[in-house]
Amino acid sequence: MSLILSIETSSKNCSVSVSKDGVLLDSIEENSDSFSHAENLHFFCEKIIDQTNLSFSKIDAYAFSEGPGSYTGLRIGAAAIKGFAFCFERPVILISTMKALAYAHKEKDKLLCPLIDSRKGEVYMALYDCNMKTLMAPHSHVISENSLIEFLKYHKISFFGTGNEKLKEVVNHGNAHFINNVFPSSKYLIELAHLKYNQKNFADISNFEPLYLKEFIPTKQKKNII
Repeated sequence: MSLILSIETSSKNCSVSVSKDGVLLDSIEENSDSFSHAENLHFFCEKIIDQTNLSFSKIDAYAFSEGPGSYTGLRIGAAAIKGFAFCFERPVILISTMKALAYAHKEKDKLLCPLIDSRKGEVYMALYDCNMKTLMAPHSHVISENSLIEFLKYHKISFFGTGNEKLKEVVNHGNAHFINNVFPSSKYLIELAHLKYNQKNFADISNFEPLYLKEFIPTKQKKNII
């Protein structure tokens, strides 16, 4: 038996789930432009443990959506996961945010392209076939009208994720299928986390880092003029 607490903080959606043997027991999500992960994440974790009548000591492992995505969101999520793992001496399971999105939206005879919003004119992108074989690893992609044209010529592709609208504005091809209102969720981690748990595929708690893909660039703040 495996009880796994899964955390997703790579986007505006702060999401926590508890699953048992790969089946969802309960989840809490807040998809907000305020990016209030620092305020909400630990509260959500405590609340879901209470709602499922469990205790942190009964959790067998912690699953984390490792990115790519929001630098700050990933940093907050990683710190929480490491804290839980060290405190309760439980393993950590890392799941690619892109692979989790693709796994949850598999379609027969279509390629799967999860997209995460990035900086202006860019998205984080990956490409998988319907059997989850990686055709393009997660990477930063500059959007153009020729994006994935070499694949679109011969394959139908489903596009989804928080960067979907950016690509939709530029790419116009008969084989491009856009699925709206899809965002990373802890619920998408559950099946993959269960598989990795059974394989004992755990992360090095001390040394793992989220998949940032880009260096953090702080926003310049205006100085107050007195």
